[in-house]
Amino acid sequence: MKLWKLMMAGVVALGLASAVVTAEPVTAQASDNITIDGKFSDWDNVHLTENNNGYMALVSSGKYVNVYVKMKYSQVPGHGDYIIKIGGKTYHAWFDDIGNVSKGDVKNFTLTGGNNYDGTQYGNVGMGYASNDGSHNIAEFRLDLTKFGLSKSADGEEVGITNSNIGSDPAMTKVDAIENDTDSTATATSGVINGKADSSSKATTTTDNDANNDNDNLNIKIDGKFADWKNVTLTEGYNGYTAMVTDGDKVYVYVKMKYGTVPGYGDYNFDFNGKKIYVWTDEIPSSPVSSDSPKAVNFTAGDYNEGHQYGTVGNGYISSDSEGHSIAEFQIDVSKLKLSSMTGQTITMVNPNIGNEKVTVAGGSTGPYVIAGIGVLIAGFGYWRLRKSGKLKRRQNDAAGK
Repeated sequence: MKLWKLMMAGVVALGLASAVVTAEPVTAQASDNITIDGKFSDWDNVHLTENNNGYMALVSSGKYVNVYVKMKYSQVPGHGDYIIKIGGKTYHAWFDDIGNVSKGDVKNFTLTGGNNYDGTQYGNVGMGYASNDGSHNIAEFRLDLTKFGLSKSADGEEVGITNSNIGSDPAMTKVDAIENDTDSTATATSGVINGKADSSSKATTTTDNDANNDNDNLNIKIDGKFADWKNVTLTEGYNGYTAMVTDGDKVYVYVKMKYGTVPGYGDYNFDFNGKKIYVWTDEIPSSPVSSDSPKAVNFTAGDYNEGHQYGTVGNGYISSDSEGHSIAEFQIDVSKLKLSSMTGQTITMVNPNIGNEKVTVAGGSTGPYVIAGIGVLIAGFGYWRLRKSGKLKRRQNDAAGK
């Protein structure tokens, strides 16, 4: 009887294989209470270093240093520069002047890094937001220490930042575990800078598990309803967030903007295991789309920006979330790109109008086949034991009336 139950367990495992969802391991950034998102209340309890023209504060988070600036009398300076001293070395970061910001308004900016004033040797080293609290111009931004060539050898080092247009006293912090952070192109990058959940992108309910989903048990269906993306991790860019999954035959993309409308151009720059393809649409409406009436759009693909070589390759919907952010979801049919199934291959995507960070997935999942293999082993082992014990022959004889 025990052996018979063992065989039945194998059969059950085989039956469950088609319903298994294989989750990729998620590596999140070190979490703290600071999020670089254009909302500043999370800095309320952080110690400020006062200078003659303003205040600064630093909070370390993995490879990032988060910076807060509050001015007494003038606009937040982009130049100066922000002079970073760490491990006996000096680096510069700066951004274009943004001027005075009206109360309640938020402006985003990117920072460039160099070895001297207004230097550009390190390229884009960070991003941030400027606003006005009603009395003062304020800003928050992050700096990626790895963009300056710093590595885990800098862990535990004191880092100080000054800006001559704010004052001469540095704000200080200690570098926190650079080696524990992940590259921005990783598959599971957090939807916000410090690993806190992006509540506005997360729905409270999932789609029906019995629905005819198009995405091989990933529970994603391109239908203008966005709750099924709630468990998919977002990758943050300076102007929005992206997420991507695939079943090997189709690629599914989610976009959420911080400001403005989901871009149709850019394009969505895909790399399918080394083959570059540009996906775009000219059907994005110029005015905001109500969450009650998602708009259907088609997507075209080519070998260069706004190319038409592959014709219409996918479709999707643009809408708005409960907070008014422009959002979209769309799918791309890999077979229309003159590619074979991408199962097991690497796919990356980036749109420069959303950010410079790539989102990456590996095509398809082998999980159900692994479970099926286990089921075969269990059932096979049970069959072998029954034969060896002679019970299988007796069962067969009983069935034949012998």
